[in-house]
Amino acid sequence: MVTDPLTGKQLVEKSYEYLDRLTKECARALVQDFNATHRKFEPNRIASEVGGAVVQWFAKRDRNVRLSLDAASVQQQPNLSRLKFNGSTKDAQFSIGATVGTFSVPGGDASPTSFVKTLVFSVDKTSFAKPK
Repeated sequence: MVTDPLTGKQLVEKSYEYLDRLTKECARALVQDFNATHRKFEPNRIASEVGGAVVQWFAKRDRNVRLSLDAASVQQQPNLSRLKFNGSTKDAQFSIGATVGTFSVPGGDASPTSFVKTLVFSVDKTSFAKPK
């Protein structure tokens, strides 16, 4: 039986569906890990530390998915951070958004300590394109 190779559009669609599943798995795994270890964050470092954890998780989970945090696009508000990641596979280039919800508790030295409460990724199909 001979199968036709997938077109560029089909490969991009397949990459989107795969990344959509991976981001859900990543969010679940990282929030569970942060909660299990009671990982504490400085409020002004949440974006970089959680962003780094996401990039590391993807590197361990699938070497063919390359992801990097777009530090220029980070938006931080009290108890909420928005991150943007740029990434690629052999079949597609894409960007992924993430929202990190936290809660803070007063610290002993007058600076609060934050904990990750939620991690939600937004994978927009229109941000996926065939590599150049």
